[in-house]
Amino acid sequence: MADNGSIDILLGDPKKALRGMMLPFIVSYMVVQINLLADTMWCAGLGAEASSAVSSMSPLIWIISDIGTGLGVGASVAIARAIGAGDKDRADRLCSQMVMLSLFVSILVTISMYLLLRPSIHLIGADDIEEGCVAYMMPMILLSVFIVLNGVFAGLIRAEGAARRVMILMLSVAVLNIVLDPILIYMFDMGVTGAGLATALSTVPAVIVSVYWYAVGRLNLRIDIHGYRPIPSDIRDLLYVGIPKISESMIINIMSFVQRVFVIICAGTVGVMVFNIPWRYVAIGIVPAIAICAAMVPICSAAMGCNDFSKAKVGFRYATKLALGISLPLTVFVFVFAEPLMVPFTLEESMRVIRPEFVETLRIYALIIPFWCMIELGSAIMQSLRKAQFAMVMSFLRNAMICVMFVFTCRYDMTAISLSLLLAEIVGGLSMYGLAIHFVRRSSKDVIVSSVDVQ
Repeated sequence: MADNGSIDILLGDPKKALRGMMLPFIVSYMVVQINLLADTMWCAGLGAEASSAVSSMSPLIWIISDIGTGLGVGASVAIARAIGAGDKDRADRLCSQMVMLSLFVSILVTISMYLLLRPSIHLIGADDIEEGCVAYMMPMILLSVFIVLNGVFAGLIRAEGAARRVMILMLSVAVLNIVLDPILIYMFDMGVTGAGLATALSTVPAVIVSVYWYAVGRLNLRIDIHGYRPIPSDIRDLLYVGIPKISESMIINIMSFVQRVFVIICAGTVGVMVFNIPWRYVAIGIVPAIAICAAMVPICSAAMGCNDFSKAKVGFRYATKLALGISLPLTVFVFVFAEPLMVPFTLEESMRVIRPEFVETLRIYALIIPFWCMIELGSAIMQSLRKAQFAMVMSFLRNAMICVMFVFTCRYDMTAISLSLLLAEIVGGLSMYGLAIHFVRRSSKDVIVSSVDVQ
């Protein structure tokens, strides 16, 4: 039986809704990041070459995942607005349209990733670890339909405020991956192929459970694909935010792939590990901000659907206070405890000798956390205001700046690379959030003018 309480929370007090929805999201996103951390640790036990392969392919994994997440965000905004406007029939129809669209997209993802995998490896100069990269990526490419659908269903369910159900899905993915990793990597002696297969297989049950919930009516919205036909106006609405969000994520990951070229020039494929592995802790440090933003988007989008901008504005401000209030203490913690935090990744002999570089990089990265939170907040606010294309442009400019800085700093060492990244993220965070505040103020003035015109 459907839980109507989630809709009531979504349309109620934005502060209460944020507090109620953010905790399940924090738990679910945190478990996913801890799972990725565990994945990296298991692969670190295979030695430096295997770790380099996993680190080098990280952007490609995120491209596949972010396509599903981006489609889910687009669906979340469009569906939440329909719910806020009281148009449940349209919300149901948008769900059905998105599921069919994501199936089509996932086929394109599988084909394109398969064709581009080896050229991408050669592009970044990782020829010495090519076979390890291919072994790690191939299971995820072949099962990418489930990775994409997992992100889409999370967005659909989040659109109606069912944060606990999203948490269940993400927990199931993370726990299954944690269980499968050592079994496939070591027990079945599959090495990095086992790590990739574990990641891909862990999304399958989550997709099956999502389909089951919709089939038996456990959720408020319905998916009906019988006699399906594409409706251009619905697809445009779903992709209005979805395409910029996917593009923003693609830009970040493609640019991250390009950045690895300069990292390899600077310090070889070992440098990719130093560049990538400490970032796992930054990813954990920004989880609260990402979770708060994930809750804020449907809440504020629903408020916009109700034409209640004041409620959306309260949600924006409260989300900022919560995200930055949590991220600052985490920054201090990661900076102070950088050395013990890097120990689990450097137990193997070939990894232990580069532990000091890992620690130094992590301390620099720790200072990025609050500014990356501002990037996430700014992007989420613009998604809610249907200005996601500006967040996409800002992401491109920020990452282009990083690449330009790497051209110069790769001539020195990894410390210079890390410091240039810190500088770029400071500028990027302040700029992204500043632009979002500009749109909030402009939207507020537009609402006032509209109210005067109506009177």
